[in-house]
Amino acid sequence: MHYAHHDIERKRTNVMTGRTHLIVSTGVTMSLMQLIGQGVTLPGFAIALVSSLLPDIDEPNSLLLQKTVPNSLILKLKWLLAAIGVGWTLYAYLQSFFLPYSYGIGVLLIAICLANHRLFRQLLMAALGGLLLYLGADGGPWLAAVGALLMVCSVLPHRGLTHSIYGILIWGGLLYAASVQLDIPLWIAGVVSYTLHLLCDMLTKHGIQPLPPFKWKLKIPMMSTGKFSGFLVENVCITLTLVLLWNAFVTPLGSQVRAIWDSLWFQFGGM
Repeated sequence: MHYAHHDIERKRTNVMTGRTHLIVSTGVTMSLMQLIGQGVTLPGFAIALVSSLLPDIDEPNSLLLQKTVPNSLILKLKWLLAAIGVGWTLYAYLQSFFLPYSYGIGVLLIAICLANHRLFRQLLMAALGGLLLYLGADGGPWLAAVGALLMVCSVLPHRGLTHSIYGILIWGGLLYAASVQLDIPLWIAGVVSYTLHLLCDMLTKHGIQPLPPFKWKLKIPMMSTGKFSGFLVENVCITLTLVLLWNAFVTPLGSQVRAIWDSLWFQFGGM
């Protein structure tokens, strides 16, 4: 059911589906890394995969957040919060603890459980961001930076900061710093995959706003999700990605196999 809800959200906002972003951005990035001689590593692949969906972190019902925080987990968290809220309220009543403010805290915890999944994900992002920001005081700037980004993204409108040049620069800067520290070139795959996501969104009627708060948009309105134009454009993009993957990985492999075969035939063919 949550996939159907996700599709409804996509139809309302006229954006490319998460599945297409995942295939196109990750596939093209890995192909380019292979073609330019960087090669494909497991960390690079993981970063490209995450970066292909990361711009939609400002959309609570995006594929990235639905996979990270599925509906089944949300239901369990709601039941847990409700139990904590009831337990807290009873404890405050029996012990006369910090009244009447304890009642307010208990009611707030229970009220959060009544929020829909979209709002609950936003609240969860903000709470997790706040926790990481707090831990960043002792755990280093990485936790603080990630926490601050989560808190900001939880209140941003869709296709805002994360769908801009600022988003590319922020994500690229974090990955570059991590690449230097870990001595692994993660930033190239991350920046390319993230940028490809934005380029794909340029093909929709909504487009992207590359330099907010300036209202100027980049868009080539070729498609609308839920219509034939969306089906056609997305499948053309996926097909071209598969062709590029074939040329980057399968074709060279075929040449190597042919070279080995010719070598064996030259050595043993005349016997």
